[in-house]
Amino acid sequence: MTINRRRFLGGSLAAVATAGGLSGCSTVTRSTDIAALNKPVALPTYKRFDGPKPDLPRSHPLMPDCFYRFPQHPTKVTNGAPGNGQTVTGTTLTSNPIPPTADRNPYWQELNKRLGAPLELNITAATDYPNKFATSVAGDTLGDLFNVDSGFAYLPQFLEARAQDLTEYLSGDAILEYPFLANAPQASWRGCVFSGGIRAVPIQRGIMSSNTLLVRQDLMDKFGVDLGSATVEDLQKAAKAVTDGKKNRWAFAVPPTAAVSAMLGLPNGWEVRDGKLVQSRELPEHKEMLAITRQMVKDGVIHPDGVAKNNQKVWFTQGSAVMTQDTYSSIQSFYRRATNDDFSISIPVPRAADGKVGRVLLGAPNNSIAAIRPSSPERTKTLLRILNWFAAPFGTEEYLFRKFGLPGRHYTLNGTDPVLTKDGGSEVCLGEFPIQYLADGPYPAYFPGHPEAVDTAYNHFKAILPTAIMPPTYGLYSPTQSTKGKILDTRMDSLTKDIQLGRADLDAWDDAVADYRKAGADAIRDELEQALAIKGDK
Repeated sequence: MTINRRRFLGGSLAAVATAGGLSGCSTVTRSTDIAALNKPVALPTYKRFDGPKPDLPRSHPLMPDCFYRFPQHPTKVTNGAPGNGQTVTGTTLTSNPIPPTADRNPYWQELNKRLGAPLELNITAATDYPNKFATSVAGDTLGDLFNVDSGFAYLPQFLEARAQDLTEYLSGDAILEYPFLANAPQASWRGCVFSGGIRAVPIQRGIMSSNTLLVRQDLMDKFGVDLGSATVEDLQKAAKAVTDGKKNRWAFAVPPTAAVSAMLGLPNGWEVRDGKLVQSRELPEHKEMLAITRQMVKDGVIHPDGVAKNNQKVWFTQGSAVMTQDTYSSIQSFYRRATNDDFSISIPVPRAADGKVGRVLLGAPNNSIAAIRPSSPERTKTLLRILNWFAAPFGTEEYLFRKFGLPGRHYTLNGTDPVLTKDGGSEVCLGEFPIQYLADGPYPAYFPGHPEAVDTAYNHFKAILPTAIMPPTYGLYSPTQSTKGKILDTRMDSLTKDIQLGRADLDAWDDAVADYRKAGADAIRDELEQALAIKGDK
């Protein structure tokens, strides 16, 4: 068996950090104490920020704010700098090219001025972050603020030992001292509660992080193919109609599992049925989803490298794939990448065989969470004020600077919409400077320069949200999932690819599911069921 060195190193460091660096602390909860690990706490009070009115009405509690354009006169909503002159260190990540360091980056220099504190960040590419996080834990070099690797083993115990307990600062009405953090809904805070304490702040994304099927509508129009609201059969027909391998054009960049899952009514990971948790992988509909995507590969409608590799953003942008699976929040990045003026994206509403709207599986409320190193109450409050500033919401002057930098150098205006310049792309990290993985405000449906894309997303939300489902076990902790979940998921994901590519028989799934349950899934189920009975609002 081949051992992935990165996975081995990360797992080893996690074990060392937990066994050696954490177990000596008397406050650390035992790993098998499900009740203590999932003990509830009074969540922070939610107070929605009184900002600009969305351009479209919120027809559902989970509907993100939708804006056609940036407000003409954004207001400054903070008084003075949140820092006190002391250097703030941190560890975070980016999915974009790493920006120039502060000494070569006018944006970073201005950020330091506005914070009132020199900000020293250790920034790592997202793909390398789990290993970097484990190394930093072992060397105790995470800094004052750090994004938390959610897959880190024994996460509650780690946070108890190495992160500030924020309960007294944020629980209930205490959070109102930090109004931008109070702008996070309680669903986001549930993912920050471990061992009866609030031990992190949320990196919000809401439903904008959900995977969906994105379609190059300009190409569909060119080929005269109408997809509209699609069943599995409609999707298969449209895929065959737009695929032309001789012209290096395929229907899908990657297997459209999110859309097919919604069409088949699959659970969002785990789901309570008849009082018991069931896992999507155990159900016949999941095997049917595998059969459908396997047939798509066989029919040649998925990019030849779409299962084994992942270059979907390039394929979709250049038109070698007419459809791709990505998040709602990725829409703006595709428009930024586009080189042709008629580039347009549509989002079909998935439908079951009976024509009813499919059950869309929504993403978790948070992209991730971030924590603070234990410190004095005064220092903790300073760091919370800085995180609060990072979470300044859409429509504020702080948000405009945070996402787009300085006018003239980093962005120009198209009407009232900021448009990043070349320097903005580099120095502001394509509008996603890595402080957004230490704290962030609610993610709006706002695609500068493309109001039609806002309408597309909004109409899709209106159609799918009444029946869409959140991950029901979000905010629950299972020790077995923490220590074995990655290995179990990797095995099942590997077999999924083998089945789709025809390298394994479809019936191999049944034996694999049986092994999956014995190897840990049944234990995870039992622990999550206990956690469901324990955890909730208090």
